[in-house]
Amino acid sequence: MKRFFTLATVVATTGMILGAGFVGAAGAASASVAATHVNPGGTIVRAPSNGGLPTISENWSGYAATAAKKFNFASSSFVQPAVTCTGAPNRWTSNWVGLDGFTTGTVEQTGTFSFCGGKSNMTPQYEAWYEMFPAGSVSVFKVKPGDTINTAVKFSGGKFHISIADATSGKSFSISKACATCERASAEWIIERPALCNNSGTKCILTALANFGLATMSKDLAQVAGGPVKGIGGFNNNEIFMVQPLKKGGFISLDDVSGLSGPSFQVEWLRSGSPFPITF
Repeated sequence: MKRFFTLATVVATTGMILGAGFVGAAGAASASVAATHVNPGGTIVRAPSNGGLPTISENWSGYAATAAKKFNFASSSFVQPAVTCTGAPNRWTSNWVGLDGFTTGTVEQTGTFSFCGGKSNMTPQYEAWYEMFPAGSVSVFKVKPGDTINTAVKFSGGKFHISIADATSGKSFSISKACATCERASAEWIIERPALCNNSGTKCILTALANFGLATMSKDLAQVAGGPVKGIGGFNNNEIFMVQPLKKGGFISLDDVSGLSGPSFQVEWLRSGSPFPITF
């Protein structure tokens, strides 16, 4: 696993990758917006000055696959992580699978999100959702920590067929949506800290990252037009690490992403970071 810190040095001998500092969005804990909806999915927000590998992002961690042909399918299975709430506000996390968003302005995706709710921000809450970003997300049913969640996004017949099922409770949801501008340029398996936005989507904040402990994304499969279904390792795969920009420049990592183990990987929570304004 690789951890990112505020230092501008690469220490190859330790196995840690330390990224060059950048002047980010200042990690403002006081950031606020009249939030009327949540975007648990959305396009990647790349850290400024990040032109190399692995990819450093302010909102995503996990993997994105790219290929010469268009993607027709992506799927994943995961056990819903339990979040630990401390009373701090704006603590969220989301696990999802999808197409697009790594290099394009749309995302076709489905997954679950968790947050610390209630009057004292001490009540963990869990929901399944889908999204055709930039349209807002739609919650479809509640889930529980420990539930096995199966997700898939498939393109056929000119439409995206999005499905999510809770194998533990038996709940499921599916929907088909057309999108003329969706490019199917990538497939993703992501843990994200969502954005809270106003109705117009013109003002958003990235939340802090809720403590989800250790999450495993399994059976991470994809397919391009005319090709077989393969695991992440069968494509050009891009490892993505989530970071927090700091007020005086630089950044610090919020979680660790493991290497691939077959078509699976793990993400370990390190710290929450702070909410700050964001523009998609």
